Amino acid sequence: MEYTTPSNRQITEWRKLLQGKYRKREQKFIAEGLRCVEQIINQRRIQVEAVVIQKGVDLPVSISNSGLPVFEVNSDEFESISDTDTPQGILAICRTPKESDIDQMKSKSGLIVAFDTIQDPGNLGTMIRTASWFNVAGLIIGHGTVDPFHPKVVRSTAGATGALPYSKSNLSDVLSDFESSGWKVAALDGGSDSISLKSSKPAQKDILIIGNEGNGVNPELMRNRKKIRIDGNAENVESLNAAVALSISLYQFSSGT
Repeated sequence: MEYTTPSNRQITEWRKLLQGKYRKREQKFIAEGLRCVEQIINQRRIQVEAVVIQKGVDLPVSISNSGLPVFEVNSDEFESISDTDTPQGILAICRTPKESDIDQMKSKSGLIVAFDTIQDPGNLGTMIRTASWFNVAGLIIGHGTVDPFHPKVVRSTAGATGALPYSKSNLSDVLSDFESSGWKVAALDGGSDSISLKSSKPAQKDILIIGNEGNGVNPELMRNRKKIRIDGNAENVESLNAAVALSISLYQFSSGT
């Protein structure tokens, strides 16, 4: 297969996508790594504009037969576009999927996950991947949460980027709006006034708030709302990793027990 050599301008534009302001302006993002790129292409939920490979990297048949334009760059050029310390030599330039309409999300049922100031890209990506596994109804990305199309977030989703409806919203406003439409909102919190996850029964329309890795859910968001804790030995470990806590909670909610 013959590859195209990109222009210096193209490489410069791709490099800029490592910065959030350019991702927002261009409505594009980078998906990096063989597994991530393959899954995004195969699932066809995300519009892929181009595949970029480093010279000497073998392109899998599934990608070479996809009909997508493939650009080949040297190692220095690839590293300038890559967000990783040890690049695998393959990435994709993708179009950012449109946000879902809040009214459409409210009209559904199931479980929605709301992220409150999640700042670690790896954590957010893992949580999006887990939420996709449990087929949640949607994601609400609260202010202060890392960009879900940050390169590290996208890598950590392992191809699940774009699998779920999402909206970037002010949680204080949007959660009240959902509650007025019959949704039940709860926050993961280990406080003394919280109830055990084991005794929390899922409803038809649930929103679960997962909070900041260090500080938990904003107290203002928990006021007059149910708080749920995950029982464990707090003498040994102060708290769970946010992504682990969400995984446990989603399993419990999906089991209906």
